[in-house]
Parts: sequence; structure tokens; C-alpha cells
Amino acid sequence: MSQSTTLYEINISDFIRIERDPSLFKPDISKSYEIFEKNFSGIEFILKKTIDKNMTEKIDEIFSPKQYLGEPVNYENIDFTQIDFSEIEDNSINYLNLEVIKDINTVLNSIPTHKFIDKYNSTELNKNAIYPEVWNDAESDEQAFNKKHIAEGIEQLKSILTRAEKNENYIFIFSG
Repeated sequence: MSQSTTLYEINISDFIRIERDPSLFKPDISKSYEIFEKNFSGIEFILKKTIDKNMTEKIDEIFSPKQYLGEPVNYENIDFTQIDFSEIEDNSINYLNLEVIKDINTVLNSIPTHKFIDKYNSTELNKNAIYPEVWNDAESDEQAFNKKHIAEGIEQLKSILTRAEKNENYIFIFSG
């Protein structure tokens, strides 16, 4: 599983240009971005516990969108015993369109952040093998993978989705 995910806010004119050639994307053209460092799986897990079960599919799309530009690598058809990994190039870009952004944003903004945070349970996250499986209850500023780390991530997520919706921008998602 990926260790971080970055969401880039992209305006419509840049999206159209990159749609024709995904290799044209460069991070510096983004209007804003948010990096979710090792906490996005925990955020996703807690969001799914908090929201209406009918919306879990939308929550899945935040960090694993269904739509993409370009052609992703088809790993199912690769003989890994015969492949030169340097030859594998994935120029596909996962993205959230305006409708999906609006739907997700509506759900997230209908629930105060403290309601999400109330669902935080380090034991449950670790028991369910939610990456990075080192969740804890420490509250110091120097400690990651805790309630504060999740709260910051949820606020980051709300922030970029709100900006993108207001500006009528797309969001590109890169995990790595």
C-alpha cells in the first residue's frame, strides 16, 4: 500500500490540456495541493464508520478514484519473471470530477470534524490492519498516527475539496 497520497487542484483549462496528453502534468501547475502522509487509510476508515453506508462508495473515490486519464499499466497481464521494471511506465492520472467533488464535499461538510474524531480508535485501526498499523493514543505534537494526525488530515481533505468545488476545479490524485 502507498505511504502517501497527494491531491492536486487543477483548473479546467489545464485539465483539458492534460486530458489530451497526461504526460503534460507537472505539480507546479496545480492551484493548490494537500499531502496525506501515511494517514489517508485511517482517514478513509474513519469516514466510512461515520457516514451513511450508502455513501461509502463515494468515500472510496477520494483516494481511489474510478476515473482516470491515459492508460494505466495492466499488471494482470505482466509476466513478472520476464519483465524489466524500468520499462513499466504508468502515465495515467486518477482524478475526481466536479460532480464527485461536490458529492463528497456535501457529505464531509454535513458532519462536524469532531464527529469524525470521536470515531477514532487506535486499537480498532491496528486490529483492522489499517496502514501503517502503528496508531496510538498519544496526544503530543511530536507524535504521529494519533487522533490529532487524523483530525489534521480530515481538515486538509475538507479544505481542498471546498476550494476545488468553489473554483470549479478537478482534483488529480497520486499515491506513492
